[in-house]
Amino acid sequence: MSLSGKIRPQYKALAPKSNAGFTLIELVVVIIVLGILSVVAAPKFINLKSDAHHSVLQGMKGAVSSGNSLVYSKALIQGKETQAVASVDLGASIGSTLLAYGYLPTSLQFLPQDTKSLGPIDRVIFNSITTALNIDATHLTSTDEVVMSEWGIMTHEPDSYISFVPRGLSVDSLCLLEYTGVNAQGDEPMLNVINQGC
Repeated sequence: MSLSGKIRPQYKALAPKSNAGFTLIELVVVIIVLGILSVVAAPKFINLKSDAHHSVLQGMKGAVSSGNSLVYSKALIQGKETQAVASVDLGASIGSTLLAYGYLPTSLQFLPQDTKSLGPIDRVIFNSITTALNIDATHLTSTDEVVMSEWGIMTHEPDSYISFVPRGLSVDSLCLLEYTGVNAQGDEPMLNVINQGC
């Protein structure tokens, strides 16, 4: 049988496609998809700053709690945990600090008259806390003052609590740690994270 009577298939070489780029519709679809992704992802990135502030406050809460345990142990060893205000030696590298019933003070209302020469009570409280915790802090004098150092500490001496404010914020920002000390033997200090403005 001969193949001459049959039609042979014709093979043509495919013409190469031109490299003209994306079509307008493809570009519009890509832009829409990127827009949707940015709307979905942006809040997660924006919220990272809030999470960072909250984590910093939780870290300070742990540091104050641990610091209180250590200074109370020192006061207990030196037999000064029952005194309303006592100067406790924390060690050669740290020095001594004033404690109230063995804890970091927030009020020194029972400060003896002969020690009033140490300066204003809020300054004495600030110095006691920064010495015991060994932190870089600024003594805040107004609630709208923005913290430029690692921490800002504002004493609320008549109300017997202290605000720890992280860098870049103020007390008014409502992103802070409140520490309430003890006013009587047997009391426990309280720590409260306020993160409404973080």
